[in-house]
Amino acid sequence: MWSWSASALERTALRVRGQPREMDMGRPTRILLWDIDGTLVYNDRAGSVAMNRTFGELFDLPRESDPLSQVDFAGASDHWIVRQVAKQHDVDWTDDVEANFLERYESVLTAVLHEREGRVLPGVTGLLDVLADENVAQGLGTGNFKRAAFVKLNHYRIGSYFRDGGFGEDSGRRPELLAAGLERMRTHASADADCVVIGDTVHDVTAGRAIGAKTVAVKTGFGDPAQLVDSEPDVLLDDLSDLDRTLAALLD
Repeated sequence: MWSWSASALERTALRVRGQPREMDMGRPTRILLWDIDGTLVYNDRAGSVAMNRTFGELFDLPRESDPLSQVDFAGASDHWIVRQVAKQHDVDWTDDVEANFLERYESVLTAVLHEREGRVLPGVTGLLDVLADENVAQGLGTGNFKRAAFVKLNHYRIGSYFRDGGFGEDSGRRPELLAAGLERMRTHASADADCVVIGDTVHDVTAGRAIGAKTVAVKTGFGDPAQLVDSEPDVLLDDLSDLDRTLAALLD
């Protein structure tokens, strides 16, 4: 049984928020894999706006075009999304084209995040800060390309909480993406560490279950609440603002 104590809160007050802690309790025995959009932050569509703009700039699409409009990207990986858009617009998508796209997308996304009215979701920063003093390894399980993931997280000043993870370029299939993230995070944890996947869609729940993880779903993002209930996550939260309840979900 996992537990947390007030001493974690006391230690937090002595440190600069978001800086890695020197752990003295051995290698972590639990891995947390976090989704980003709709779980940790609300981006005000910054990702889709930036991706649309990048496609328009690189492939000379009309300014008024919305390349992503025909793509259902809730729970999808960037790897899958860009290939679907490229196919719809007859773009020959090669590894070199993707590398060039990512270079431009990173720059555009940085600018768009400053234009939009995104925010860290309720309870997230305080929760991450407390978890940084617990014996857990925090990573990501997100459909974002890795560079885009950290552009978003660093914009909101929470990127330093996360060591590695699974990302959009790992696979177009979310279970494989999470499996890749879990494998990477095992280098930061004990050999028998278990895993919790936290996300806001049915895709996070089903993929987490597929890799044998405990699943925690939150109703703060893209997922339909009724569908989240039907997906039967191990824990379903309205948001992450109730610190005691959320810590119990993640650590017990």
